[in-house]
Parts: sequence; structure tokens; C-alpha cells
Amino acid sequence: MSLPAGARSILDAAASLFSRTGFDAVSLSEIASRAGVCKANIFHHFDSKEALYLDVMREACKCHAEFAEQLLLEPLSSTEKLLRLVEFEFHDMFENEARTQLIFREVLNAGSGKGREIAENIFQRNCNAVIALFQEGVDRGEFRSELDPGIAAWMLGASEMMFFQNRNILSHMPGMGNATVPAEYAAKVVKTLLYGLLPDNADGVAVDAAQFQRKPT
Repeated sequence: MSLPAGARSILDAAASLFSRTGFDAVSLSEIASRAGVCKANIFHHFDSKEALYLDVMREACKCHAEFAEQLLLEPLSSTEKLLRLVEFEFHDMFENEARTQLIFREVLNAGSGKGREIAENIFQRNCNAVIALFQEGVDRGEFRSELDPGIAAWMLGASEMMFFQNRNILSHMPGMGNATVPAEYAAKVVKTLLYGLLPDNADGVAVDAAQFQRKPT
């Protein structure tokens, strides 16, 4: 459903301001000024600053969730779906840097009182779709049967976040080579997720959480 022009300009202005300094540092007066409306007009479309922020976050995440959900319906291999998902997400991140920065700011802002609502009502939709994509690959026998779809989805998201946040220094990091180019980095991440660390002829290696527990001194 398309938004009225006034609501759209308010959302766009709020997204730009929130992405720079976060929720607490932005006033409704600043948002109104940036959107070219009066402050009262904000309350015509949104119940509160918190409601506006949640709608901004929902808008920011929506296209990723919609794309991943549509991929699940496509008659493609799970590997091709994963490649298309990563390609889309990297393209969208750099085409919409302010929106991406806003999403990552909230992900990293552990102290936010809105964190649970955002996680449960906004991020969850996208996360569920990506987990379902990995689960589909397991069910089809395209991915390893012991793959944890939830962990794989979080690893993928974390690698994308790290690239976006640190891309300006990657060229100075050892071993990165042409992985500083978004498309090359995306390809290497997908290849690592698909093929892992073990050589083709390696026997299965069992790993459990107990191996990572600190030994008594």
C-alpha cells in the first residue's frame, strides 16, 4: 500500500536523521523541518515519535524480507537462491546507505528500549525468510544435513554488516585482495558458507559446545 505524499516525506526525512545520530538525538521539530511540514502534520500520520521510528525501521527492512520471501517461491536451486539473495542485499545496501546505516545502528544498539519490539516485529520477518532458504537447502539435500539454518543466516548477516561498516579499511587488511569489491566479497562469503573449511576428502568432524568451554585452571 502506497503512503500519502506527506507521510512519505516525513518517513524519508526521519530515516535520514535517525541514521546519522540515532533515535534519542533527533527531535520531531528537526524531522518536520527536513520534511517541509509542520510538527502537527507528523502527528496526523504517526501517533508518536516512537511509532514513527518503528515505521521507519519497518520500511527499511521490508524490501529485504519481500525479496527473500519471493525467492522461496522461485523454481531455482537453493544455491542459486542464496547467490541471488546476497547479490540483492549488497546492491541494496550500497544503493540505500542511509537506510542501511539505520538498520545496523539498531542492530548494534543493545541498550535500546525498543530493541525487543524491533527484533520481534521487524527483523524477525527477514530472518525467518533467510532461515527458511537455508532449511530448504538442507531438506533438498543441497546443503549439509548438519547445517544449522539459524546460525548460517546470522553468519551471513554478520559478514554483510562487517563489510558495510568496515569497507574503507579492508584494502589495508592482509589477505583481503579483491574481496574489497562488494561483488567479490559476496562471492567469497557464499563460497565459504557453501563449502566450509574442510577439504573435499575430509571425514566428518564432530564439534559440540563442550569443546569451547573453558577448562578449569
